[in-house]
Amino acid sequence: MSDSEVQFLVSEKQASKRGRGRPKCFDEQDVLQKAMLIFWEYGYEATSMSDLTKALNLTAPSLYSCFGDKSQLFYACLEYYLKYEACPIELIFQQAKTAKIAVELYLYENLKKLVQQGKPTGCMLVTATMNCSEEHYSIQQDLLFKRNVVKSKILTRLEQGVQDGDLVATANLQGMTDYYATVIQGLTMQARDGVEREQLEQVVTLALKTWQLF
Repeated sequence: MSDSEVQFLVSEKQASKRGRGRPKCFDEQDVLQKAMLIFWEYGYEATSMSDLTKALNLTAPSLYSCFGDKSQLFYACLEYYLKYEACPIELIFQQAKTAKIAVELYLYENLKKLVQQGKPTGCMLVTATMNCSEEHYSIQQDLLFKRNVVKSKILTRLEQGVQDGDLVATANLQGMTDYYATVIQGLTMQARDGVEREQLEQVVTLALKTWQLF
């Protein structure tokens, strides 16, 4: 961080302290939605507080007083993303009658989320910390933890498939989990590279044909 950036942060935090107690004149949910899109598009490290204040048309003191520092705002945006933008894995897995249907629906619903008009491509859990330095290692680890939570949910649903009898007991459940999680992350990278949705659908179709190999 340069001296000018440090001076900017110090001055803005001082101004934030002076401005505490003033009533908010903006919609928090609207700010979170817009800030989320910026973090989603450019990633955590490449997004500065200056970028956010300009894009949101807010002062740094206003953001600090409401959300805290940049990392706190990022986590708030991440929670917003998981609530409103991420694929609803729990709902899909609960409603699917078999493990295969659950994975199929999850892949196709993910694809819809990865390529949306007017929104960044890919999954924010993957893209937001792709190019972070060691300085933000803890944030990278937190997103890794969240991605692993998704993997554990896939594994649990496959285990349920064995219990329900729609998956054979000898199926390589961990291999299946790793494979389909890898497919999803690969789809994210392809989407970021500008691959069209129709092409990505072919990848999903082929990935589902490998089901019987496990």
